[in-house]
Amino acid sequence: MKQCNPWVRRIANVLVIATIAIVAAFSLMCDTVPASSASFANEPAPANWGKPVVGMTATYTIYQKDFVYGMAPFTVTDMRADDGSKVYSDKEGYEIRSLSVYRPYDGQKLLDHRPVVFFVHGGGWTDGYKDWYQFVARPFTGEQGWVTVVIDYRLTSDQVFIADQYCPDRATCGLPENESLRTKSAWYPDDINDVASAFQWVLHHIGGNGGNPNEVVLFGHSAGGHLVSLLAASDDYETSLRPKVEGVVSMSGAYDLNSFNHVFWGDVVSQTFQGGFSNYDLLAEASPATYPVSGTVLSPFYLLYSENDLLNLTAQALQFDNLLESVGDNVTISYLPGYGHYSEMEAIAHPDEQPTQLIVQWIKGIFREKALYLPLIYFSS
Repeated sequence: MKQCNPWVRRIANVLVIATIAIVAAFSLMCDTVPASSASFANEPAPANWGKPVVGMTATYTIYQKDFVYGMAPFTVTDMRADDGSKVYSDKEGYEIRSLSVYRPYDGQKLLDHRPVVFFVHGGGWTDGYKDWYQFVARPFTGEQGWVTVVIDYRLTSDQVFIADQYCPDRATCGLPENESLRTKSAWYPDDINDVASAFQWVLHHIGGNGGNPNEVVLFGHSAGGHLVSLLAASDDYETSLRPKVEGVVSMSGAYDLNSFNHVFWGDVVSQTFQGGFSNYDLLAEASPATYPVSGTVLSPFYLLYSENDLLNLTAQALQFDNLLESVGDNVTISYLPGYGHYSEMEAIAHPDEQPTQLIVQWIKGIFREKALYLPLIYFSS
């Protein structure tokens, strides 16, 4: 058989790879949507995976399945009184190391190998549960057809306790004889350890649950923005998890904890970090701004901050942006006029709101760039 000229073969390989790159890029620029955006209520339900999210209208039907990500069960009891939409009374003997995976269903099948948005909620490290943030799945899973992961992590509130024999439920936990025997659920670094553990679970298991483990973007708000930024920047994860982060979206996050106003932030800092503001070294260790240096390439960051944000958070975003730029890292920053610290997060429930549109477009850009970056492989004759 006649052998091809080696240079002809190499040129052919380059053309094939270039064609693949163009097709991949085009598929990302054009949103994949089902043939009809009508309700799929009459379609056969997918078997053996989760359940549909009720009452959330979107292009895709959203399916949810919950998982435990920790190596061992870790249950807590939250003693706080319910406050409007903040429901704590159902958090007794509650598995805190858990996460929800949201997956798109196009009317015929659950989609596979989809990009993944890994969301970490805020609440000053002391507050919040994943079931409060189901709405985060609407723009990413319901409209874009991606997989969304929303996690719980150990909270550092003085009113959240390990669900042991002294606090298995709220009634037992509230007995006077048990008050001195209860054990606070967590201190830093329990929260970041949980975020890292949940992210590791996603890398290992999301491929079997609709997602692509090679296309995972982190998204966090407030304390969640701090935690995802720390995961993506800390030297603790330099060789293990940091290289697996495709991008970081941090909305009103915290980046240099020692520069916080001591009066305004004193309560949540003292509940989260042993020693509070007097423990300078611990707060430096927990600050994402400690780690970016020239010569170390971090994942792309997208920082957002609002017009009516909480004290110090605007300065935190601007200073962290300057730091990342100064060491040569890829960073984008957006100002959200008319929004506040809470309304910017509430806006994520609505695909047409500015914060949501900005985040979706930035994430699309990350995946588009990845699709275009394919190695050129040359085969010998």
